[in-house]
Amino acid sequence: MIYFIMGAVILLGAGASWVIQKANSSYDIPILKPVPVFSFINQDGDPFTEKDLNDKITVLDFIFTSCPGPCPIMTQNMTGLYQDFDQVEEVQFVSITVDPDVDTQEILKQYAKINGVKDDRWQFITSSIEAIKDLKKNGFMLYAEELPRGHAIKFVLIDQNGQIRKYFDGTEEASMAVLRKDITNLVKEFKS
Repeated sequence: MIYFIMGAVILLGAGASWVIQKANSSYDIPILKPVPVFSFINQDGDPFTEKDLNDKITVLDFIFTSCPGPCPIMTQNMTGLYQDFDQVEEVQFVSITVDPDVDTQEILKQYAKINGVKDDRWQFITSSIEAIKDLKKNGFMLYAEELPRGHAIKFVLIDQNGQIRKYFDGTEEASMAVLRKDITNLVKEFKS
């Protein structure tokens, strides 16, 4: 009987070890849909299109600079990601304003500077409110009514092929920890 119990414990231990090892080695992030065609401009007045997402792992969000609610938290979290991945050239960040009448190129440029942006790894982009609503709702499947107030607080993870992979709560630290891990895994996948 003791040999049976010891054998069962060994088998259970081996099985548990295999499950843990398998979970750690096969980290899959689903592909949801491709980013649609769009043509906006960045804070410097340069064109920014869906093609600028190719060959980069991108974290994208929708914000506005005068937001009294979640945007400052989202921008703080995006700044943390921007700093964490400062040595990883395959990673970029994109913030799209949902208040283009107020967030002019100059305002977006100042906002970038205030938040420590020192290179082109983080772009702030804008277009007409109609184009932004369409991209947000139909392209990224996010709530786009009542802009700028009614914007979503999601970070969108996009792979190097312009595919939307996952959404994250842009205001939660726990969500940011998962996002960091997912970015790292996509970079490894991209480099391999």
